[in-house]
Amino acid sequence: MAAEAAALLRVPGVGSTAIAKLLEPPATGAVLGSSSHAVWLVLDDAVIVVSAADATRLPNGVEIGVNAATDPFQSVRHAEPVEMGDNRILLAGLTVEVVRWWDPQPVLPSVPVAELAAAIGSLPAEVPGIDGSQLADALGRASAPAVLAAAENLLGSGTGLTPEGDDYLAGAVAALRLLGPAVGDEAVAAMLEAIAAPLAELASVTTTTFSAALMAHARRGEVAAPAGDFLRALSGRGDVDSAHAALSKVGHTSGPALAAGIVLGARSIVRLNV
Repeated sequence: MAAEAAALLRVPGVGSTAIAKLLEPPATGAVLGSSSHAVWLVLDDAVIVVSAADATRLPNGVEIGVNAATDPFQSVRHAEPVEMGDNRILLAGLTVEVVRWWDPQPVLPSVPVAELAAAIGSLPAEVPGIDGSQLADALGRASAPAVLAAAENLLGSGTGLTPEGDDYLAGAVAALRLLGPAVGDEAVAAMLEAIAAPLAELASVTTTTFSAALMAHARRGEVAAPAGDFLRALSGRGDVDSAHAALSKVGHTSGPALAAGIVLGARSIVRLNV
């Protein structure tokens, strides 16, 4: 890889298994965007995030072994090419080698509906400034057409690097994907299968490339680490309040919206199974 000579800093990384196959063969992507804490890369129709150790671990990401204070992405520029392969990512001034992996799809135990209802309690299922009533009604009926109609109104709405409406919808979809099987709900699985392809198409034309990629991961039950902790807590493996608080602290808007979406999805499952 020719760019390797220009990479001055070499760091180990922890990669999501959701993107493992993307990092195996030689490939060339491009920088989609960057901040002090992360770099977003585009490879065909996929987005890969390389983030500092003190950033949120994302389902499509590689977490490197240094903090943002070391300014590891200072040489990275928008649209410049990025070489990948052999579990390595070569950026300007930085070589990342993935040395271990983590699974962004939390494994949830079976949970009685009554226990799930008690776990969500009075946790908020709304996002200020985002009208989630249409989505709540659609999910409460497990209606694929109604969910898609609600998604069309939510995608791209709100503020944030990933719009709040997107995060809210992604949280609800991930909750259905993971908590539905945990309570033995087959109707939810069928509804998710029905919306998979049209939701992907809708996201591709109504929101950002980065957000559409995260939505695709949510449909598969692949979530950021704090969201996984919250989902595990709702199924009885962890403290619900502390996991909810930790997720709500993520980003400026993403964490609270994801948390509210997960609660909305969980409430929908409860309503469908009582």
